Amino acid sequence: MNTQIFITGTPTVPNVLKKENTFDCHIIENPYTLRSALQTTKGEKIVVVFLPFLEVRHFDIYAFLQKTIENVKTFFVVSELSAPMKMKLKTFKDFIVLWKTEEAHLAKDIQAYLNGKNLELRQDKREVHERRAMLSPSMLPLGTGNRSFQPILGGAFENISLNGSCVKIKAPFYQKKDFITLSYQTKEGEYVNVEGQVRWAKWDEKSQSQELGVQFLTQA
Repeated sequence: MNTQIFITGTPTVPNVLKKENTFDCHIIENPYTLRSALQTTKGEKIVVVFLPFLEVRHFDIYAFLQKTIENVKTFFVVSELSAPMKMKLKTFKDFIVLWKTEEAHLAKDIQAYLNGKNLELRQDKREVHERRAMLSPSMLPLGTGNRSFQPILGGAFENISLNGSCVKIKAPFYQKKDFITLSYQTKEGEYVNVEGQVRWAKWDEKSQSQELGVQFLTQA
């Protein structure tokens, strides 16, 4: 039996879920009808709630729903969190909360949960950044451990936060633990140089690009 996904807060099924054939997706236009829909469905049930702003009142409603109906797990996809909600989420682990910028990974995160993996909210919201970046070997002393030839390359941000970024480049020149300098222009027009370390790297055969997860170490 396919996992049943109940979606509220958006008028259509997100494309990332349409592509997953192990899910049966249902749009719930009125959240107050969600309870009856869940009660008439057997098996594993995932509720995906899209909200611009997650508040304690949402917490109370969906916490009650999870406690009173079997086999229900709630995923929130949010743009912002209230301050009280941030405090609650530090101790309450029964919800899975994702930033709106992580929506592209929603299907993978649901599969990861179904496979028993613990998922936690990233502390820093990751934002889309359209301006390109330049990557080059780091000038930090630690950067001397890099390989002998690593050119300056143009890259495209997948997302960016205060503490790190995901960047794509068109050649597999960097690898895990390499130290790099990331140069880019902010939305305000300022040029920033950030020293960082590659925490993970993978090659995407379809797009012929290397994806790098970078943790920022210093900023100039």
